[in-house]
Amino acid sequence: MADVRPLRALRYAPEIDLGRAVCPPFDVISPRERERLLALSPYNAVRLELPQGDNDPYGEAARLLGRWLAEGLLVRDPSPSLYVLEQSFPHEGRSYRRRALFARVRLEPWEAGVVRPHEGTLRPPKEDRLRLLRALRTQLSPVFGLCRDREGVLRSLLGDDCLGEPLARFQDMEGCRCSFWRLEDVDASHHLQRALATETIYIADGHHRYETGLAYREERRAQAREWTGEEPENFVLMGLVAADDPGLVLLPLHRLVQSDVPLERALESLTGLFDMEVAPSLGHLLRAIRERGKALTTLGMASADSPDLYLLSVLDVDAVAALMPPGSPRQWVHIDTAVLQHAVLGPVLGIGEERVKEAQVVQYTTDAEDALRQVRQGKCRYAFFVGPARPAQIMAVADAGARMPPKSTFFYPKLPAGLVMYPLQP
Repeated sequence: MADVRPLRALRYAPEIDLGRAVCPPFDVISPRERERLLALSPYNAVRLELPQGDNDPYGEAARLLGRWLAEGLLVRDPSPSLYVLEQSFPHEGRSYRRRALFARVRLEPWEAGVVRPHEGTLRPPKEDRLRLLRALRTQLSPVFGLCRDREGVLRSLLGDDCLGEPLARFQDMEGCRCSFWRLEDVDASHHLQRALATETIYIADGHHRYETGLAYREERRAQAREWTGEEPENFVLMGLVAADDPGLVLLPLHRLVQSDVPLERALESLTGLFDMEVAPSLGHLLRAIRERGKALTTLGMASADSPDLYLLSVLDVDAVAALMPPGSPRQWVHIDTAVLQHAVLGPVLGIGEERVKEAQVVQYTTDAEDALRQVRQGKCRYAFFVGPARPAQIMAVADAGARMPPKSTFFYPKLPAGLVMYPLQP
C-alpha cells in the first residue's frame, strides 16, 4: 500500500518572488540556463539544487541553506500539510492545466511493487545527488509520480471548488503560470491519503532522486542505534499527478544522428520491414506519426542526402520483435524509441546501444523544426522523428517489471525545485 502523508514543508518566505526563486530539477539545467537562473535572483534555488565550484560545492550549498534559514528567507510550516501546484501553459497552440499533489511518500524498494520505475538510472547522477543530500539533509526537488486515480479522488479534491484562494500565483522562467495552495481541509487530506493508499505509484521523472532517497535511508539506518521506520529519511518528497489528467503532456525526443551510411543504402535496408512514403511537409509527417502510431508504429526520417521527408510504418511486427534484445518486454514493439533503436539505428546504420552513448553520435531534441533545420544545414546526416510516449505505455512496461528504452519520455513542464522542500529533521 502506498503510504502518502503530509509534511512540514520548508518554503520561501512570503516576500520572496517564487517566479524568480524556483528552478527546474538538476538534470535538465544546462550551463547556460543555470546562468540565467542565477541572474534572476540571489535566492534562486539553483544555488542549492545544482551547486558548482572547485572546492566543496556541496558544503557551500549547505552553508548557504543555513544562511537563508537564519535570515528568514526560508521558513518551515508550523504543521504538516499537503500542497497543490497548478501549472498552466501553452503547447502547440493549445492551453493546458495540470495539477499535482505534493506530499511525502514512504520509500519502497522496487521489488515491493508499490512504487514502480519505468527507466534505468546511472551511477554518476546518483552519487552527485547523494552527496548533496548528505550535505543539506533536505530534499529540494520532488519526484514526479503518476497514479491511475481509479476513484477520481485527485481530480475531485483538487478541483476548483475545493481549493479556494491560492497562497501564491507566479510565472516561472519558461512562462508557465502557476498557482500554489496549502491544503487546509483536514478531512479532504485524510480522504486523499486513504484513497491513494490503494494506488500503485509510477515514477514519471526523478528515478535518480528516488534511488538516492533509498540509499540515504539505508545509510542513516546503518548509523542509527535504533530505527522505528517513522524517521523522516523513510520518505521522499513527491508530486503526484493523475495519469489521465488532461494537462499531462509528454514530448517526443527526436534523434539527430551522425552516420557514414548513405540514404540510398539505408532505404534499401529498410525495405520489407517498413512501408515507406514521402511526406509533403514536416507538419504532415508529425501528424501522421501521432495518429498512425496509436495502431501501428510510425517513424519519420530526414536526411542530408535528400530534400524528402520519409514516413516509415512497421509492416511486420513479428519481424521487429525478433530484432529486440533478448528479454525485452513485448510492449517494446509498440514503442517508437525501441523500434527506432533496434530496427533502424542498430541494424541499418550500425549504431548499437553502446555507440549511442558516444558523444555527438546521437543527440536529442524536443524541437522537430530544429532537428530538420540541423539536417538541412548539414550538421548531422539524419534526423529521426518519433511520437511521444503515452502514460498507458509507461505504466504497462512498469507493470511488466521492465523499463522503457533510454530517452523515451520527457514530461512537460517539469515540477519545480525549491517550491516545497522536505527537511529530514523532525
